[in-house]
Amino acid sequence: FTAIPDGALEIKETTKSLRLESIEEVNGINALCPSKPLEFGSSSLCIVYGRNGTGKSGYVRLLKHACGSKNPGKLLSNVFNKTEEKQSATIKYNEDNQTKQLKWTKSTLSELKEVDIYDTHCGLVYVDEENEVAFEPWLLRLFTELTHVCNRLEQQIQSKINSFVSRKPNLPSEFVSTKAGTWYNNITSKISYIDVNDKISWTSKHKAELDELGIRLSENNPSAKASSLRNQRKNLTKLISDLKSVYNSLSDNNCFSFIKANADVKLKRIASEQDAERVFRNAPLTGVGSDSWKLLWEAARKYSTEHAYTNSSFPNIEENARCVLCQRSLDEESRERFISFENFVKGELQNRLQNAEENLQTAEEKLLEINTDDTLITKIDAAGINDKQIREKITNFAKSLLKRRETCSKANTIEEVIPLPSNDIIKHLEEISLQLVRQASAFDEDAKKQNRPVLQNHSNQLSARKWLNQQRKAIKIEINRLIEIEKFEKARKLTNTVALSKHKSLLTDELLTNSYIQRFKNELKALKADNLRVELKKTRTEVGHVFHRIILQNAASGIRTSEILSEGEFRIVSLAAFLADTQGQDAKTTFIFDDPISSLDQIYEEATAQRLALLSKHRQVIVFTHRLSLAGLLEKYCRKETITPEVVCLSRIKIGDISDLPINLTDTKTTANRFLNDGIRDAKRAYQTSDAEYEKEAKVFCSNIRILLEQIVETNLLNGIVKRYSQEVQTKNKIEHLAKITSEDCKFIDDLMTFYSQFEHSQSDETPIELPKPEKIEEDLNAIVEFIKKLKKRNKNN
Repeated sequence: FTAIPDGALEIKETTKSLRLESIEEVNGINALCPSKPLEFGSSSLCIVYGRNGTGKSGYVRLLKHACGSKNPGKLLSNVFNKTEEKQSATIKYNEDNQTKQLKWTKSTLSELKEVDIYDTHCGLVYVDEENEVAFEPWLLRLFTELTHVCNRLEQQIQSKINSFVSRKPNLPSEFVSTKAGTWYNNITSKISYIDVNDKISWTSKHKAELDELGIRLSENNPSAKASSLRNQRKNLTKLISDLKSVYNSLSDNNCFSFIKANADVKLKRIASEQDAERVFRNAPLTGVGSDSWKLLWEAARKYSTEHAYTNSSFPNIEENARCVLCQRSLDEESRERFISFENFVKGELQNRLQNAEENLQTAEEKLLEINTDDTLITKIDAAGINDKQIREKITNFAKSLLKRRETCSKANTIEEVIPLPSNDIIKHLEEISLQLVRQASAFDEDAKKQNRPVLQNHSNQLSARKWLNQQRKAIKIEINRLIEIEKFEKARKLTNTVALSKHKSLLTDELLTNSYIQRFKNELKALKADNLRVELKKTRTEVGHVFHRIILQNAASGIRTSEILSEGEFRIVSLAAFLADTQGQDAKTTFIFDDPISSLDQIYEEATAQRLALLSKHRQVIVFTHRLSLAGLLEKYCRKETITPEVVCLSRIKIGDISDLPINLTDTKTTANRFLNDGIRDAKRAYQTSDAEYEKEAKVFCSNIRILLEQIVETNLLNGIVKRYSQEVQTKNKIEHLAKITSEDCKFIDDLMTFYSQFEHSQSDETPIELPKPEKIEEDLNAIVEFIKKLKKRNKNN
């Protein structure tokens, strides 16, 4: 938008001059079928004459729709045509001396909206309905234009607001009473995304809680369920304990101790074997001092001390002693070998090896083993672990522990042992254990049958929250939509026109209403209707528009003006209101009147003709009428204003087409010359064709010559002193012409009138009057032309 320039409010607005030139290429408008344009001429007043049914109303209806009249009515095509035609027309107009052309196709032409049109329907609007005054001073027009701008902006803004269609999913009915549902139904543009996240976040804790509530609500025997959960927790605790024990036993310290003890045993065994090799090098059998030999020796020791020689120390080498293995008597060599064997076994190196082996056994016992077969699966089942993923994690954890123990038993260094697996599964199982405790306690409470409604409500609250989380994207889109709507709503409120209407109403009283009412009174007076008891009053101001209404003075309320006024009074009052409405500005646009004198008496008719002639001094006036009297009166008053009106005649045969003017509306000399040219030509052609064709042509021709003679008497002989369609007798500067009429003038008229009148009447079959030949008619017309010239010259000279 551009700002109002400095000084713009000090400049009075002017309007461009506009006049209609023609209506062409008419299609689909009533029964109009013109072969050439309806041209309005260059005069400021154009009379479009035509008898009833010649297309005048069709042209007026077309202009009302094209120019945007207040009450245009319905514009039909030719209802007798079986196929509907597309309605269109071309209108030429002149704006500031430049001819322009518009194509009309049902829509109002904004370029012609300043054209004012009056007809019967318009009159009814002016008398019975409220109307906004057409003229506005430039200052009021500013308020009107601002109001129009505000209204257009409001419509566009509202259209934009309407385009922001909500895509927010409908809240399920079961969540309507929840807090989450209430929050969802009351989402506004003020809600922050932080608040959204707080209301719709969904965590594993929420899920577990909802699942637990579902289980609790579905349980029919809470007490038994609590007992079952505690038993499940007991088995789970045992499983956790076993896993933790194995896990802790395979710590780095224990594995390091085992590897160290194992290395020590290996080292001391080598030393012991080397000592045995040295001591028993000459033994008859090999392998003395080996592990298997030691086992045999220790077995012999046990057998000797527990069975064979319970009262003797081992080895028993006394006399008569036998070998505890082969049970043969010992000789001296055997006794010495037994003593050397025992000394070896009880030697320092052997004691160290034994101590090392004991240490290794202790370290190995710390490295607990875990089952990964069906035994483990049974423990998992007993713990109530049904989740496939959790079961898989437990078995993988156990396999990892077993693998670590196996690598530890073969490792020479701690680095060769695979790392301990993560113990997250143990922590998770501990959480499940705590959850089982809570669930069992909850089922104990449920067994009391006092908190089920609370559980159901809490479950609904959580379910609603879960649903909201699923609509996260839609909720954010909805908030963005509401933020956009809020911006446009703020803008729409700024288009409110209440203040404009209020200020315009105040200014209207000062600048417009009083002058409008005065113009109405002036128009009533000009139309000789100021004796009627009607007045114009302002009724209301609404959305920047000021309305007026014609009411009856001192009449009972509720009585419509049109119900009291006669048809003629109604017509003259509506015409006064129309002129008061449209004459408040110095406009230079076209006035169109459709039979403005319908139902008017002679006084109102003459006053109307005089007012229209005066109006045409400043603006183009186009009058559609079927009354020759109005055409005559308009010509009369136009002459007084030195205006030569344009007269157009419509054809009755081809509706809407242009035909020759009636003899009554044309100059006598012009008509006589037209008869001499066109009429004689047509008559001669018919005469050569056939008797019947000539009879038809000649009778009409003779009748028209008779009408011409009447017009010559009225216009030329009597010099317009009296006219058939006027009550006035014009004597000023004319009465002396009557004294100049000669007997030859009278005889000339009398003879011709007598001759040409006889063909108006029916003829006797016995004594028919023969039609004059074309040559006779041509001779008479030449005489008529000379007679007209003589009369005009005589009247002019005098």
